[in-house]
Amino acid sequence: MNFAWKWANQLDLRSGTALLLVVGALALCGCEQSASADEELLLSLEKRDWVEIDLGDFNVSVLVADDPSRQPDLTEYQESVALHYQLHCLVAQENEEKVKAFLEERKGEISDEIIRTCRHANLIDLADPELQLIRSQLRDFTEEFMGQGVIKRFVFSNVVLERF
Repeated sequence: MNFAWKWANQLDLRSGTALLLVVGALALCGCEQSASADEELLLSLEKRDWVEIDLGDFNVSVLVADDPSRQPDLTEYQESVALHYQLHCLVAQENEEKVKAFLEERKGEISDEIIRTCRHANLIDLADPELQLIRSQLRDFTEEFMGQGVIKRFVFSNVVLERF
């Protein structure tokens, strides 16, 4: 079974319903619940209808500047890092064919966007195990062409940051 699919189905419907009742009870008692937590709960219940699409393995080498505010000096030896990961996306079942066609058609552009994002990122962003910077750039890129919310989530697995 695929990694992202397992992750998306971790919430049992009964426990999700119980959690929703607890959140509602806390709201009635005057306890505040953040909007993002409510959205995350609704998303977790929605995930049961999502399909995982494999986008492949990525290996990106990046020169690291000593000072993050400037580009690396290519006339001197620079420390480098390589970022390795597997990328998947989760989509609603009704959008699966549309997204697969889009990803196949724009595979090179997506790869270029990922490489560009990694090479312009600082070491702190590259060391983030959730790769939030790359995730948000990919979301912006795909939403520009496909519309908001078609791709529900990008999932990174087996993330390794290697220094050399």
